[in-house]
Amino acid sequence: DVRLNTEVTLEMLQNEFKDYEVIAGTGATPIVINPFTQFKSWMTADDVLAGRAFPGRKIVIIGGGSVGCETADYLAPLINDLFPRNRDVTILEMADGVMMNESGPGRSLLVRRMMEKGVKIITSAKVDSVTETEINYTQDDVTHTIKDADTLIFAAGYKKNPAVEEMLEESGLNYHMIGDAHEIGNIKTAITEAYNLTKDL
Repeated sequence: DVRLNTEVTLEMLQNEFKDYEVIAGTGATPIVINPFTQFKSWMTADDVLAGRAFPGRKIVIIGGGSVGCETADYLAPLINDLFPRNRDVTILEMADGVMMNESGPGRSLLVRRMMEKGVKIITSAKVDSVTETEINYTQDDVTHTIKDADTLIFAAGYKKNPAVEEMLEESGLNYHMIGDAHEIGNIKTAITEAYNLTKDL
């Protein structure tokens, strides 16, 4: 039984599914840095990749993990041909490199493709403050200001949403949290958790 566009409620769990065991893989919520939301146009990487929001042409992405890099790759032009209407994409990452938690050919291909597309990758960069029109970051103890960006995208990680587990706890049912709903990870950890759980049930 597959139900789409269906919100699970406490009443539903306690009545229709009262004899069920529940596995919740409800994901996590993107981290939004509230002091930086005063920028004139901001959105999350999830918003962009899901088609809920549409950035401009001069884009700054905070976060150079896999999501930030995939978003940059998605938004950048197919080739760096200096066409005036191409999007100009910059990644600001605090660590010394991008996608530091990934390895293998997939990572290498993505980073190389971003470089070929002209994505600016700025590492060891800490965003200090954001105004309505400016993004200020520090690199090597030097402060830099980006003044011409029109879109700020958050790709700074995820946080668990406790509401689902609180509802399951209240329901009294046996339940299991998997994937980001249990612990922030990636698709590999989520699949492994799901496999191990269903194997042992």
